[in-house]
Amino acid sequence: MSSSEDRNNDADRKRQSRGKGRLVEIPPCADRKRREKFEADTKAWLRWYCGEGSGSPSPFWYEFTEQQREMIDAVDESIAKGHDKAVAASRGEGKTTICLRVALKNVLQGKARFPVIFGANGPGADDGMDAIKMELEGNDRLLADYPEVCVPIRALEGIAQRAHSQLVSGHSHADGKPFVEQQSHFVWRGTRKIIMPNVPGSPAAGAIIVTRGLDSAVRGLNIKGKRPDVAIIDDPDTEDTAENEKAATKLEKRIDRGVAGLGGQQRRIARVMITTLQSRTSVSYKYTDPKQKPSFRGRRNKFLIEKPHRIDLWDEYVAMKRADYVPETTKAHEFYLANRKAMDAGAVVANPNRFTPDEASSLEYYFSEVARTNQEAVDTELDNNPPEISAPIMSAITPHHIQKSLSGHKRKCVPRGCNLITHGIDVRKTHLHWVVRAWSADGSKYYTIDYGIQEVIGTKRGSNVGVEMAIYKAILQRWDDYREQFESPDGYHTEDGEIIDEQLTLVDAGWETQSVYAACLTIGAGIFPIMGCGKSAGCVKPNFTDLERETEDRKPGDGWFLTRQEVTSQIVKGRKKKSVWLVYADTDRWKRYEHERWMTDEGNPGRMLIFGEADPEANRLGRLGPDEKLHQNYAHQVCAEVVAEQIIKGKLTRVFVSKSDADHFNDGSYYSDVGGSMKGVRLLAPALNSIVKAKADAAAAATPANPKPPQRKPITRVFYDNEP
Repeated sequence: MSSSEDRNNDADRKRQSRGKGRLVEIPPCADRKRREKFEADTKAWLRWYCGEGSGSPSPFWYEFTEQQREMIDAVDESIAKGHDKAVAASRGEGKTTICLRVALKNVLQGKARFPVIFGANGPGADDGMDAIKMELEGNDRLLADYPEVCVPIRALEGIAQRAHSQLVSGHSHADGKPFVEQQSHFVWRGTRKIIMPNVPGSPAAGAIIVTRGLDSAVRGLNIKGKRPDVAIIDDPDTEDTAENEKAATKLEKRIDRGVAGLGGQQRRIARVMITTLQSRTSVSYKYTDPKQKPSFRGRRNKFLIEKPHRIDLWDEYVAMKRADYVPETTKAHEFYLANRKAMDAGAVVANPNRFTPDEASSLEYYFSEVARTNQEAVDTELDNNPPEISAPIMSAITPHHIQKSLSGHKRKCVPRGCNLITHGIDVRKTHLHWVVRAWSADGSKYYTIDYGIQEVIGTKRGSNVGVEMAIYKAILQRWDDYREQFESPDGYHTEDGEIIDEQLTLVDAGWETQSVYAACLTIGAGIFPIMGCGKSAGCVKPNFTDLERETEDRKPGDGWFLTRQEVTSQIVKGRKKKSVWLVYADTDRWKRYEHERWMTDEGNPGRMLIFGEADPEANRLGRLGPDEKLHQNYAHQVCAEVVAEQIIKGKLTRVFVSKSDADHFNDGSYYSDVGGSMKGVRLLAPALNSIVKAKADAAAAATPANPKPPQRKPITRVFYDNEP
């Protein structure tokens, strides 16, 4: 035999061997009657195929509660009839797990051919697909009764690429006829799409399951000529949409236009929303309200269906429970056990199985949550009854919005058209938080070009020894580091290499005031201490109208004024000059101004942007790019306070409401805003500039030849330096 014949025979043997390796034998269903029986009852199907002993990664272990049954029926009905449905369930009642498994059951049964499962964002969608895959790969009861799906998947042995070349043989589930070496040709790789094995006679053959984030594009979802038949919307709200009416409206449009339009010409896509309410402005609140969204026939479920008669005893329990946390005692639990009959009377809970080993009942679990958080949080998360909005949030700013407001410029780059740099420093005992901004004189361009945190060397928590000198030195070091950036090749200059000469630094003097005064006095020109005044600063705001008159020791400004302050710190002992100009700023006004800059619509003058470039691929997948992630801490601190309306002494008043104590970058940012105003930045749209100019010209023309001297001296534009 020739060598060429040997090679051909060897190749044939290898091909046959590979073919045998790709060939998967599909056994018959282990119990067809059992399968058909459970397919007629979805709740029974879930309890058997995803219950204890099934191999399911998270088995159902107790009978479904009323609200869980309602969720199951909602998904089933939407798939069967093409209806819309919205159900609000308590947090922690297995909403996502139920949605995914009911969708899977309908796919395996052949009732759903192309479900799309929408999460609030991309990562949540990825988790949903992983859960479906784990069910099909590891569930032994599904393997027994749905071999036409599970056997080809398990035969991949974790190598998804094998799905393209896999061959199957066996007997058709539909009619029992044999088939030999048919291509299963399915898709198992990736994180957001699977196509079921194309096994002859399988009700699920070629069915598609897709997961998507509602923060990504949803239009035009068409795979191999097929369009989705059901959209399962799982907890659509984010912190952004729950707090921001503008963001909620945008998401509502996506559901009512993008998602609703995914169906085919002859069948509308069914939409079913399973959610927990976060606020009364959230999307979920609207869709579960039959008056606002009647097609969804919304339902809201409570954890505590009926309150106990003796609420007074539970109030006492909550107080005792909170007192138990620090000494780690169990007095509240013992109090409940001793008075359980009276405390349980009248109460009805939705899920009697839900409590931890530290509690004796689900009712105790409920009030333990009240003690651990607060009644408002429990009303929202467990009872789907978020509080009325007594103080509507006025500023729609969110961390996500700031993270997305990228300028396209690199860090430290001064965009063209900017001719001023301001530098705001917030002072803490252990750190300085600083923000650097670039401005145009007409206020049309606002950019955050740099920010950071500097450690204060020499201070210790719990001790004030050496704090005054440590703060003083830290400010001097921050000043040196800042000034070096104007000399550095990759520092603060334009893309053309131009260095901006106009600069101003403002340093928080609200704490360790004399240390800050001393540092500003030592540095001299270009730096001022600043203090905020007003409700947000926790002090009485002076009447700025009364401060318009300029004196030797007071210089008025626009929402701020300068006042001469004595420096008594021993750090500057021996200097002839012992006073500095302190900036007093209207905190409420400038924090509101800061938020307005971020929330200005794209393309309008005065919109604030932050350094960094968007990552198109990450955004396409519904994720934040590297530069957007970088700004997470900064963005959360800027949003640590929001403007709200409150009735104070019978008047509707706008005040700042604190959401977090971590607001140091917010302070550094608004100090930079005040610095811009001190250097003459005025935000006026071109049209408004024309109006102002026209009024000024008209006033000048109408002025008599010998006008009376003004009663008040005009606000000066002279710039005052703290020179040594």
